[in-house]
Amino acid sequence: MDQLSNLVISDKELLAISGMLAKLMQDTSASYVMLLDKSGQVIATQGQGNLQRDSTALGALLAGAFSSSRHVAELLGESDFKAIFQQGVHESIYTSLIADQWLLVTVFDKLTHIGLVKVLAKKASDELLRVLERVRTDSSRVREKVVNVQFRSSVEDTIDLLFRE
Repeated sequence: MDQLSNLVISDKELLAISGMLAKLMQDTSASYVMLLDKSGQVIATQGQGNLQRDSTALGALLAGAFSSSRHVAELLGESDFKAIFQQGVHESIYTSLIADQWLLVTVFDKLTHIGLVKVLAKKASDELLRVLERVRTDSSRVREKVVNVQFRSSVEDTIDLLFRE
């Protein structure tokens, strides 16, 4: 079962992620690029127009489409689909899975070749993975600190109650 992620992304890491998305958008001439977690929660976007305004809805719909494609893979006896390609008359969407946790979405027009998008999205995914792994590790440390502080406070309160006169 998929779980919602609760990453804590610093400004520095978010800036790095946004820079990687901007480079992918520029190199592929894409109109829009976004990074989601598998639940559809938008982590970062680059682009303009209506998609920017509707990024939350688009993220949820694309995550749902990706999840359903994974079930199709199971029906076909495949272990998984790592990417899906949705082709429209004017625009197309290429969605690829990063480390079984995040989705990289590239929206591009009919003038851009899908092969170019696949190659550059793979390269961007590798770079994003390094940052996202660092974010995941840092988020775990933050959670442990919070638990430790809360646990310590709870224990201290309990001891105070036991020995209160």
